[in-house]
Amino acid sequence: MDHDEGFATPRWHIGQIMEHVLQLAQVPSDEVAASIGVLPHGLGRFLAGEELPSRLMLERFARACGADPIVLLMVREDQQRRTRV
Repeated sequence: MDHDEGFATPRWHIGQIMEHVLQLAQVPSDEVAASIGVLPHGLGRFLAGEELPSRLMLERFARACGADPIVLLMVREDQQRRTRV
C-alpha cells in the first residue's frame, strides 16, 4: 500500500509559506480569513496549496498577519512562472 494514498500533493507550495507566516503571527485563522474577505474554508484551500491566491489576496493576508508581502508575492510569481514552462 502506498503511504501517500488518499493524500493529494499540494500544487502550490506558497501555501506552506503562508501557513508558516500565520503560525508566526499567532492570529487565529478565522480572523485572518475574515479580514482578507474569504471563508475559513477558502483560506484553508490556500494554506493546503490547493488554490493559488491572487496578488491582492496575498497582500491582504500579509497585512492581516503583520508581515511584509514582498516575499510572498515573489514566491507566487516564481511558482506561476514555473507552471507555465
